[in-house]
Amino acid sequence: MICEACNGKGYVEIEQPCKICNGSGKAKGFDPKITAELGEEQLKLFMKGICGVCKGKGKIKTMEVCKVCNGTGKAGRCKICGAKIVGNHDLCANCRRKPHAYLLKNSCGLEDIRLNRVYVGKVASVTDIGVFVNLNKRLKGLIHRKNLNNANFNEDDEILVKVSGIRTSGDIDLIPSPMENYAIVEVSKDAPFAQISELEKFLGKMVELKGKVTHIRQTGGPTIFTILDESGSVNAAAFEGGDRAYPEISVDEVVRVIGIVKRRDTKIQVEILEMERLLGEEAYKIQKSIQEELEKRSEPTFTSFLIESDVLDKLKDEMFKVAKELKKAVFESRPIIIRHHWDADGTCGGVALEKALVELVEDVHADSEAKYYLVKRRVSRAPFYELEDVVRDIDESLEDADKHGDKIPLVVLVDNGSGYEDIPAIQQFLLFGADIITIDHHFPDKEVDRYLLHHVNPYKAGGDSNYTSGILCVEIARMIHPNIDLKDLAAVSVVGDRSEGEVLKYVDISGLSKEELYDIALALEYEGFYLRFRASSYIMHEILGFGRKDRQKKLVEMLSGYAKEAIEEQVKTAMEGVKVQELPNGIVLAALDVENYARRFTFPPPGKLTGEIHDRLKKKHNRLVTIGYGPDFAIIRSEGVELDIPKIVKELQEEIVAGVEGGGHLVVGSIKFIPAKRKDVLAKLAAKISSIQ
Repeated sequence: MICEACNGKGYVEIEQPCKICNGSGKAKGFDPKITAELGEEQLKLFMKGICGVCKGKGKIKTMEVCKVCNGTGKAGRCKICGAKIVGNHDLCANCRRKPHAYLLKNSCGLEDIRLNRVYVGKVASVTDIGVFVNLNKRLKGLIHRKNLNNANFNEDDEILVKVSGIRTSGDIDLIPSPMENYAIVEVSKDAPFAQISELEKFLGKMVELKGKVTHIRQTGGPTIFTILDESGSVNAAAFEGGDRAYPEISVDEVVRVIGIVKRRDTKIQVEILEMERLLGEEAYKIQKSIQEELEKRSEPTFTSFLIESDVLDKLKDEMFKVAKELKKAVFESRPIIIRHHWDADGTCGGVALEKALVELVEDVHADSEAKYYLVKRRVSRAPFYELEDVVRDIDESLEDADKHGDKIPLVVLVDNGSGYEDIPAIQQFLLFGADIITIDHHFPDKEVDRYLLHHVNPYKAGGDSNYTSGILCVEIARMIHPNIDLKDLAAVSVVGDRSEGEVLKYVDISGLSKEELYDIALALEYEGFYLRFRASSYIMHEILGFGRKDRQKKLVEMLSGYAKEAIEEQVKTAMEGVKVQELPNGIVLAALDVENYARRFTFPPPGKLTGEIHDRLKKKHNRLVTIGYGPDFAIIRSEGVELDIPKIVKELQEEIVAGVEGGGHLVVGSIKFIPAKRKDVLAKLAAKISSIQ
């Protein structure tokens, strides 16, 4: 609080009549003794008959020390009874006469101690020379043996002590000062207030910060609190010997911190001396101010798409919203899970978002470890968000929330998440407070939009599956961090997913040939197959060219070579088992028993193998549907036939009790079913293909 009499200045202005002109403002002459004190302008006024001292006003203003606050400019309330007081006192006259003791907060140093005051202390150790007492974490004093008066103290006892002396060495002499029915007066340091963006100027100094806790990380040493204000974020470390410091403070609470600004590695860090939770109007104003600034800082950056496209233009607003939501999550230290399909398209999309978000985290976060716990890229083996994936994501998220106070994550589904089959997993995560975003190019089910925060899909803008998930993610990633070069990823996804049409412009701007892009896509899928459920960012980044370029070339040549050999070997065997027949409607149906004509658990997997066989057969047949089937699944590929696989799946579910589920693109997809019903499902599927005109 500030003194109302002087408005916090410590002085007041007193207006008095000018003694030179007796308040008239006019002067026929002036005392030569004051000439040295007058400026040239004032002398000219005297020459004109105007008093130069008061400049013709007849009054002058003088400054006097404020008698109410004795020049301090401060006013406050008694820390015991709350009565209004002025000056340097922290207690009113009445409370000063009652028993009281001072409790020094950790921000207080030797300069804040007063002789003959009684302080609350804690026994640190009992020795032959006396009892050492901690007055706070920074100050320790000694009760000499001769002053103990036969009193017995044990470690960690809370006692009252009076400061009897402070030596030139800084040692503090104490004597026991027991009292009953005493009040405690907390003493905290008045540190200069600083915005987080200004902390560089305060290195080595004590400051006060106010902001929102966005993340708490428990280490073997300090507890690390990430504090966010309108200007930025900083890590603040509190040391409690490996225990959780300030357990009463939780994520998203507004706090006041007093600490010392230090540098840890290349980052600024604050060593916490005091931290308290703020409530009420003050907390609300800080929270509101931070939120308004976050909205501004989260605005995406956009100049243009990498190619000209009406479909992308129509999707721009929704892509903007996704980019903003992802940026905001980074600023608020909310974990982001990127769940993508394991193939080349899904991997390119997932890596594009991962790279942009990690770059943003490194730009704005003080914690060098933040990129590891804020951005998590994970792989889905199935072409939809299946329950096996969501159970892992939920369990790890709840564990992180319990151990570190992490928020429930923002989930981004890439190259899946648009179908009806995704809904059970999405619903389950929503129950725990997650938000789900889908970036996909499979034909969307209208029902799924009820559960999604945002949904970017080319079918919603008159496009089709040729606009791969990799393309969409690359363009969104450029809105998040425009300085990152991701055009090769878009091109790899186009070639890897066999896209056609105007999206081939991405191949042109990549500077790589289709053969080179195909080899990269094949290397991604080959390595991804053997990585199983591991995202393995390092090896995938190497394949995509984010490491050494010379090593990338050798790695891609080697892995794509292995993949091509494996494909040729498997296709050669599988082609002997392919049964081809022309249906009455002119569609050629090719069927392969994958279980008996392909090796298990080796590359290429059934979906890839079916696609490779389909590519060879479509050179001979214009209207072709290829089905690769196993004990409980069927993989469908088509060329020149207007299939609607999501629709077929729904019809099969209604017509036959076989546990049918699945989906995919309109012309590419997969179906699962009960093994005992395989013949019935395949017969129904063949009949539906026969009925297509």
